[in-house]
Amino acid sequence: MSKQAYAQASLFRRNKSADSEVSYTPGPNPELESFVAKHAKPYDPNNDDYRVAPYDKPIKTTKNTAIYNMHGYQGKKPHDAIRKYIRHYTQAGDIVLDPFCGSGGTALASLIEGRPAIAIDISPAATLITKHYCTSLDTIELQKAFDRLNRQVKSELEWLYETRCDRCDGRALNEHMVFSHKYQCPRCLNKVALFDCVEAEGQTAKGKPKKINACPVCYKNGVVEEVSTNSERYEAVPVLVSYLCQDGCKPQRGERRYNDPNPKKRDYFERYDVGKLREIDQRRIPYWTPPHRMMNVASDTEAWGDKWRAGTSNFRTVVELFTKRNLWAIALLFDAINKSDLGEMEHVFKVSMTGYLLPLSKMQRYYPSSSFPNMTLPGTYYLSPVYSEENVSKYFRNKFKRNLKGIQAINDVVSTQSCLISTQSSAELAGIQSNSIDYIYTDPPYSNNVQYGELNFVLEAWLNLNTSWHDQEIIVNNTRNKSEVDWARAMREVMSECFRVLKPGRWLSLCYHDTSEGTWQLVQDLMAEVGFISEQSEQALYIDTEQKSYNQYTAEKVTKRDLVISFRKPRPDELPQQLTFLGDEDAETFLEKARSILHEALEAHPGNPADRLYDILVSRMVRQRTF
Repeated sequence: MSKQAYAQASLFRRNKSADSEVSYTPGPNPELESFVAKHAKPYDPNNDDYRVAPYDKPIKTTKNTAIYNMHGYQGKKPHDAIRKYIRHYTQAGDIVLDPFCGSGGTALASLIEGRPAIAIDISPAATLITKHYCTSLDTIELQKAFDRLNRQVKSELEWLYETRCDRCDGRALNEHMVFSHKYQCPRCLNKVALFDCVEAEGQTAKGKPKKINACPVCYKNGVVEEVSTNSERYEAVPVLVSYLCQDGCKPQRGERRYNDPNPKKRDYFERYDVGKLREIDQRRIPYWTPPHRMMNVASDTEAWGDKWRAGTSNFRTVVELFTKRNLWAIALLFDAINKSDLGEMEHVFKVSMTGYLLPLSKMQRYYPSSSFPNMTLPGTYYLSPVYSEENVSKYFRNKFKRNLKGIQAINDVVSTQSCLISTQSSAELAGIQSNSIDYIYTDPPYSNNVQYGELNFVLEAWLNLNTSWHDQEIIVNNTRNKSEVDWARAMREVMSECFRVLKPGRWLSLCYHDTSEGTWQLVQDLMAEVGFISEQSEQALYIDTEQKSYNQYTAEKVTKRDLVISFRKPRPDELPQQLTFLGDEDAETFLEKARSILHEALEAHPGNPADRLYDILVSRMVRQRTF
């Protein structure tokens, strides 16, 4: 059996018992039609008494839960917030659909509330993570499986990260090694490691003060000369090692640098730390590594995606993202997982691996002044000029422990496991009968805000899954010539299918996080064209979490909450809704409506910040079909 066939077969698992049914495939699920037939309640227009008013309460929740922290999937929403919508719009046993399931928050919330769930996504990484979130497993057996797997790889991982303690001369393990790219000083022309540059006061082109990286050679001579990271980037060199002594030193952690003032530390750095890198470089990695070029683009000069940037993300293949040592360690772990008889538990270990692949790459930025110095910049591919090569074994252990806690939390709250997961486009839902779905909650792609195809590519390459689905992705992407018009057309196709499969009188809730008013207009227009009626509510509904991203804290125009607008499919006895689009009114009328809404909001809450006013404006204008 080929490696790809082995990977595909190992991912096609089912978990069945008397009260449990989780059906998953890495492609279109052939059981979709039978699942709907089994769980859907037939729609009877003559006896249908469903009359539920729109949900009208903003939700505050937190991301700091064991379940949420199982995986750092982009744009993930807390399942606890989604549960409140499901509880409001449905009854136990009602079937819930999410056509853009992402990491499976809607499906998990449905299972907790006792509703069978259908989760669909075009990305095979997304549906595998959804399976991870929706499957209850025996945590004792999981721990045993981890212990067996750890024993298989322990000696080789220790060889990869072994070093020596410069205090007791005993055994030590490399915890992380810092690498720094070199840049040429424009004054002295020396190529200096950015790691060695001195932080100094400088000025912008407009004369404003700023912090700069000053050339250490010039600085010693009394001259402050900036070394710019926008200039040509030269090779990365190892500059620092943090290690853990294995033979009893207290404290256990030690550190040394390539130019350490202590001659013994300098000697050990060169002999044992750099020496280990030379030893690894002289050997061939004995395991499979992804042969993929980024986004399968053959060119060596053209951008492979919107996330490509010359210099900061100028890599062409998946393996170029990793140091050889970490590439070896990750390949070793995937090989052990694939060859172990893990059965239904296999997805736990694979998802655990995908949860920290990028933090184990050259994207792991090094911050010497932070108490938690090693962080990545989420939502992008950024190769830091100073990066930290982390110990893969440490991350694997920690991520598994985090997943184990999350799975136990899922076991404690999930009341049913009636869930079907299908990897396909939601533009064609032939397996779902018309008028069969009781509720839809979804978090669709945000035009060009999150490039899921590009960000999931590395995960899917390592999992040896399909990486050729991007022509079907609903996204605004300049590199692939996908415009807002293309995005709206594809969204309209999906929403048309959602309209068809949803029972009359039932609701679709759209969670959205995008500051583009043009996109909001497209959402408004396409939902109206499909036939949905928007909810009538005078307040902005949102999901507000305690934790914010860096951009949410610093950017004025960034939406700091996730707006939720619900749309209803009209009942047969209702007249078609009269639609009003932005183009039907002049600019003066439009601005007057906006002023009126903002004036009212400021009167009610004088201290509302700009981002909150933006939420209210967008939410109200969409509901009134004027934005």
